[in-house]
Amino acid sequence: MSRLAGKVALVTGAARGIGEAIARLFAQEGATVYRGDVLAGADLALDVTDRASVAGAVARIRAERGGLDILVNNAGLITSGPPQALSGEDWDRLVAVNLTGVFNCVQAALPAMAGRAGAAIVNLASVSAEKGGGAIGNVWYGATKAGVVAITRGLGRELAPRGIRVNAIAPALLDTDMTHDLLTPEVRARVLSRIPLGRLAEKDDVARMALFLACDDSVFVTGETVAVDGGFLRA
Repeated sequence: MSRLAGKVALVTGAARGIGEAIARLFAQEGATVYRGDVLAGADLALDVTDRASVAGAVARIRAERGGLDILVNNAGLITSGPPQALSGEDWDRLVAVNLTGVFNCVQAALPAMAGRAGAAIVNLASVSAEKGGGAIGNVWYGATKAGVVAITRGLGRELAPRGIRVNAIAPALLDTDMTHDLLTPEVRARVLSRIPLGRLAEKDDVARMALFLACDDSVFVTGETVAVDGGFLRA
């Protein structure tokens, strides 16, 4: 398949988990993919909370490829537990990654996306944005993901005249490196009982939706947040 042939993509938080699955699928579909992350194994050493780091990554992509067609804002943190348990320092870090990181990447990417036909931004939200928390994420995590939904809706409207589509994905709970320690057998059983399709979301479920939102199959879709949740939100 070659739905992204000739496209240049930046995927943040792509050294593992959902980001790695998205980057791998995009490459299989013909894109030149830059995997940005603070972790080892990425193509770009990229800290989304650091504006200079983000600007440097985008500058390198422009120098090497002439511009950027697709930005996937995947880098994120999760917090769990009762609302009083989160420290102020952890809140600051949560906002820095989940919200300021999106701000930094979008602002740096927009000049590189100017004039690129079929340009698209895909943000990673969560079902917790609607639930106000979720299966393991708490209210503070849900609040940051609700912010991502609002950003997506607003940017979808604001950037449409420039030919840039902006959409988001709201996955249900996945078993990833970020969530594995929180996903006890009790939590897993409770969550599964609330998912009509009977299983947890998988990384490739999210990657396939990211591909759809990034390619021309969704050319008339913008400002939307699409749940990949097996029916969890509507059950």
